[in-house]
Amino acid sequence: MIATFCWRDPDGEERTSRTRHVYLDANGITDRSRLEQAALSRLPGTDLWSLSIEVPEKWRGAYRFIPRTETATVPGDTPGWQWWRSVLADAQSDPFNPLPTRVVQIGDSSEAVMPAAPVQLWWTDRPGRGVLHETTFTLSGTRRSVWVYEPPGLTARNRPVVVVLDGRTWAADLPIAGSVDALARTGHRVPLVVMVDSVGPELRSEELGCSAAFASGLAGELLPWLRREWGATDDSASTIVAGCSLSGSFWWPGSGPGVPFQHRVRVAAPSNSRFSVEVGTLEWMLVEPNREVRDLLVGTGHDVRYREFCGGHDVLHWRDGLIAGVASMLERTDR
Repeated sequence: MIATFCWRDPDGEERTSRTRHVYLDANGITDRSRLEQAALSRLPGTDLWSLSIEVPEKWRGAYRFIPRTETATVPGDTPGWQWWRSVLADAQSDPFNPLPTRVVQIGDSSEAVMPAAPVQLWWTDRPGRGVLHETTFTLSGTRRSVWVYEPPGLTARNRPVVVVLDGRTWAADLPIAGSVDALARTGHRVPLVVMVDSVGPELRSEELGCSAAFASGLAGELLPWLRREWGATDDSASTIVAGCSLSGSFWWPGSGPGVPFQHRVRVAAPSNSRFSVEVGTLEWMLVEPNREVRDLLVGTGHDVRYREFCGGHDVLHWRDGLIAGVASMLERTDR
């Protein structure tokens, strides 16, 4: 289907404005190596810019506008993330979009929802009705913020526990507490939710890049603390680790050193671990690795919930999928 995106120049028409180019950054739609295809056109004599572009009818995604005084020139055939970050420094959300703006990667973005996009069953903007605690904890040698959410209906002890990576996103930027509350309303067991801060990009890349030390820290430092101080269960079947983006980078290590993730799956000892995996069909680099990991896990006898959605590498999908994945791991109490 064709979607039209419009941007109004706050400086007015061309003779009063310094803006000479406006680009659309739409998650999963914009090809940053061909930015000319994402360029809006000004309606002569007005402050209005627009671009009509083909998008899937089931697409949901973040978008923003990038006004510039000069053309955004792509450096070579494969533009790097560092260059793209510099372009996004000028990006701005759509002030006329009635949906709330969201923090997506760098700065605020708006949300586009096509008519056939599936309804998000779990996500809500309502604040949580439980209690959110912010504390600090030394994990794998790094002192960091940890947020602990106790939703309504949580038992006093032997609590199911969900450890969520990139915790600042889910505790502060895009709070999931209200969505966690829905687990009780749908008859699922109510978990203690622990959101662990990644601190910074360098440490995040190190820890989420298949770091054995970080995994040991989660199992040997964080979980014992949660059992001792927060009444978390010691039942592995009720202990969930959840994350998005780099947490599920099954392309790792790419061209760098290290044992490929798929090989780790092939040689892993059989276990009763369960998995919930989701990938966007517009994440062209990630779809096949996710399918491969799914098949490997299923082939080794694991219980796997797998879903593909019409979208890109986008927190607007992760917010709902994260809770859906947790729900699939927590059995219903009415069975």
